[in-house]
Amino acid sequence: MTTEQDPVSPPSPPLVAPRLSLTGKQLVGIPLLAVIPLLTLLGVFGEGRTTTHVVSPAVDMRVVYPSRLRYRQIGLLEVAVRNVSGHTLDTLALSLDTAYVTRFSSVRIDPAPRLAYIVALTAIKPRETRLVAAELWGQDYGSHTGHIVATTPGDSVSSRIQTFVFP
Repeated sequence: MTTEQDPVSPPSPPLVAPRLSLTGKQLVGIPLLAVIPLLTLLGVFGEGRTTTHVVSPAVDMRVVYPSRLRYRQIGLLEVAVRNVSGHTLDTLALSLDTAYVTRFSSVRIDPAPRLAYIVALTAIKPRETRLVAAELWGQDYGSHTGHIVATTPGDSVSSRIQTFVFP
C-alpha cells in the first residue's frame, strides 16, 4: 500500500528587525582600535627629529637629535657650536650626558672624545662653527633624557634632549 504524503512546507521565519548589540567593553574597544591607525597616519609612531638652540655671550649651540626612534635603528645626533664672541676660543668642551648616551649601543662620535663622552674642540676662531656628530643605535626601550653642555673658560650653555625608543 502506498500512501501519498502531502508536501509540507516549513513555516516562514519570524520577521526580526536587525540590530547591533554590543557589550560595554566592545563600545569602548572599537573606538580605541580606530584611534591607532589614525595616530599612525599622523606620524605619532614614526621616527622624529627635534632641534634645540641656545645662545650665550660666547657660544651659539644648535642640537638636532632624534626625538623618536625605533628599536635597533640608527639615529643621528648633531651638535653645531659657533663662536659668537670677538676672540678665539682656545678650548671648548662639549659634554654629552653619560646617562643618556649609555642607553644606546654602538655609539660613534666624530670627532672622537678624549674622555667619556667629552669632545674637546680647540682654537675656534670668531664666527667659526664646529660640528660634532654621534650615531646612536636604539637599544633600550622607553624615554631617555639627558643634557648636552658646551663649556668654555668663563661661559657655558646647556641643552636638554629627550629620545623615545619604540619597541
